[in-house]
Amino acid sequence: MKLHPNKKIMSAIVIIAVLLFVGYHVFLHKPSVAVIAVKREIIKRIIHGPGTVQTKISVSAGARITGIIQKLNTDQGAIVKTGDVLAELDIAELQARVESAGAAIARARQDLEKTRSGIAKANAGLDLARSNYKRDLEVFNAGYISKAYFDITNAQLKVAESEYAETLKTAESAKAVLVQTTAEAKAIQATRDYAYIRAPMDGLITTRAAEIGDTITPGIPVFTIVDLKHIWVAAWIDQARIGHLKENQPATIRLRSGRIFEGKVARINKEADIVTRELEVDVMFDSLPEPLIIGEEAEVFISAGFENCPVVPIKAVLQRDGKTGVLVVEKDKIVFREISLGPQDEKMVSVIKGVSEGEPVVIEPKPYKPGRKVKPAIQKV
Repeated sequence: MKLHPNKKIMSAIVIIAVLLFVGYHVFLHKPSVAVIAVKREIIKRIIHGPGTVQTKISVSAGARITGIIQKLNTDQGAIVKTGDVLAELDIAELQARVESAGAAIARARQDLEKTRSGIAKANAGLDLARSNYKRDLEVFNAGYISKAYFDITNAQLKVAESEYAETLKTAESAKAVLVQTTAEAKAIQATRDYAYIRAPMDGLITTRAAEIGDTITPGIPVFTIVDLKHIWVAAWIDQARIGHLKENQPATIRLRSGRIFEGKVARINKEADIVTRELEVDVMFDSLPEPLIIGEEAEVFISAGFENCPVVPIKAVLQRDGKTGVLVVEKDKIVFREISLGPQDEKMVSVIKGVSEGEPVVIEPKPYKPGRKVKPAIQKV
């Protein structure tokens, strides 16, 4: 079946119209794209970094002897003071040993008192024997008593001296026993005191790792306590930004829970991570979060002065093939331009290298690809 000549003409006209329409949109049409002309501005330098809530001082409290937990006096989240009893072990056996040691001390003291009485008695006997010896020596030398009689007096003196010396030894032995039993009693008392787990410092209990009835041994932490005077966010900051940081600079801390707090730079560490090229910067809270969660993720935004430099909107920056850049309109064509970024605030970021003042930068780059022809429409941001 052959088409009517008029129909052929109409079909040709439609095809030509479609080709013209497609060609126009492909080769001639330039959609309008919102751009901003790069300009210099004084920008507040905000240095950002992720981190976690940490404490400068954290200590563990545990038992110094093996025992069974009989009583728990506190739990995580509690504020404690130095010396507070956090937990108590079963001390029945230790108490019995303390009482036994006390009885041993009492017996040792009684024995020592007896030896002291013996010393007094032996000393009196020795004095008498010496007096008799002196008297008999004089009369013996004068010839009034026989040698045999004097020998008896001399023997009595030696016996008295021996008894006195032996009494002194007994007293020294009794004294040594008292010293030993007293020392043992002190050791047992100290061991009983170890049955009380006490807070080594003022602070907040962040963990409790035992329950009543648990058997614990020395060296196993039962409580973890942190010093509330030294709570901060340990944040990681790129080495390239460190030159602008100083201690006491104001900062804003945004916790993962959504809570926002003010703070200041407390410490800038001196050793960087050789892999990530980042440095730890510790930002102290002006007022502590409540509740305080050690280890909570956070972000810090440190105010590090101002800088006069070319800026572009943060939302204009994109990543392409691992490179940071912006889309720039050159001769009505979109071009990707790699850039180096500097300080930024909440909306704008400075550009150290890559674009010049006056160049049109695409504000919303995601819908566009390099090479596309467009008509730039300059906007104010």
